[in-house]
Amino acid sequence: MKYSAIAIANAFIEQANNGKTNNLTPMKLQKLMFFTQSWYLKSSNIPLFDGNFERWQYGPVLPEIYHEFKKFGAKNINEFGSDMWSERQKVNSSDHQVIDFLEKIIDIYGNYSGTELSWMTHQPETAWSRGKVGTLINLQDMIEGKV
Repeated sequence: MKYSAIAIANAFIEQANNGKTNNLTPMKLQKLMFFTQSWYLKSSNIPLFDGNFERWQYGPVLPEIYHEFKKFGAKNINEFGSDMWSERQKVNSSDHQVIDFLEKIIDIYGNYSGTELSWMTHQPETAWSRGKVGTLINLQDMIEGKV
């Protein structure tokens, strides 16, 4: 794995700040992160970032990201997240492979709302649908699950 989850979240927040996606709520961020990790695993067989997604009622959630951004509720995220040492983590600006990959995720999923993305994660044969609410989504489910 290359990055912390918070670094990838901050990359999406930066994309939103630059106008490349709109309405970046905590729910939308969670689902963008889920699709990012799923596609990255499918293409490279290794995770892009740390953390384990859990099956929650409204889809896959990274608890670390949930707790960092829950203060925004259903509103747009308007500040970057930080790690436990209050330092801002970010994707290395020279890592063009990852930056391009995240831009492709935005191109595909960025115009959908958090609710629409949540609905997508609930479809049959997705990683989320392969287990019960309250359980971890393992990497194999993400590789094999439909996105």
